[in-house]
Amino acid sequence: MAEYTINYENDFPFILYASTEVATNARTAVITRSAYQFCTVEFVRDGAGFLDIDGKSFHIRKNGLYFLTPGSTHTYWPDRSDPWYKLFFVIGGDLTPTLLKAYKLEDVYHIPDCPELKKYFEEMNTLQYNSEISNQQASVVFHQFLQEASMLVHGVRSRLPEEIEQLKLALDNAVEENFRLEDFASRSGMSEAHLIRQFRSHFQATPYDYLMMRKIETAQRLLLYSTLSVKEIAARLGFSDQYYFSNYFKRKKGLSPRLYRAKFIQRKA
Repeated sequence: MAEYTINYENDFPFILYASTEVATNARTAVITRSAYQFCTVEFVRDGAGFLDIDGKSFHIRKNGLYFLTPGSTHTYWPDRSDPWYKLFFVIGGDLTPTLLKAYKLEDVYHIPDCPELKKYFEEMNTLQYNSEISNQQASVVFHQFLQEASMLVHGVRSRLPEEIEQLKLALDNAVEENFRLEDFASRSGMSEAHLIRQFRSHFQATPYDYLMMRKIETAQRLLLYSTLSVKEIAARLGFSDQYYFSNYFKRKKGLSPRLYRAKFIQRKA
């Protein structure tokens, strides 16, 4: 892990040092550290790997995540037969251990099968780290991440019917991809009408409306926390063109994307 530095006088007790993604292969080196000074959280988007940390061992598989906690001694490496592809963020500051302890996650190293947490890593990746405002934004994302992670570890997982749980997961993963309910229904062996009816009963929205809501939520974050243009955001979220995206966004949020971004910047100035 590189030495992370910041370029300004920082008084905020939370620092986002880095947030990105990394691919590995069968020849990727084993990484070993002692008395680790940062906190790194890594989500396995694909593949698998191994983690030894403070005397415990884990086989981390797709849709699982792991914590490299401050002060830990750890070793980790990709599964040579199925190397992992990971999203991760590196954080620090006095607020980090405080939040981990508050949510009873300070001794948790591995959370398996948690695809619902991937969105927080994606959100971290939209932030322009190494700036004071990004640290404040990242602290909010990390807090939300810990709330949901703590519920998975210490609370009760979703009791949705399996097909609706899978549909929600497919929709969450399709925010930046194409999704056809017809194809999902065919794979699940259920009718589109049944899926729409069941989904609406649990979420008070059709699958289409839920997906569009998630797209607009993502658009808001990209407008506020990234430097992508409106045209680039529209393309990234799968809208046919920026004009349709702008009109739809304005219908839902009351402002065009450009005015929404300008209003936020003015409020923060």
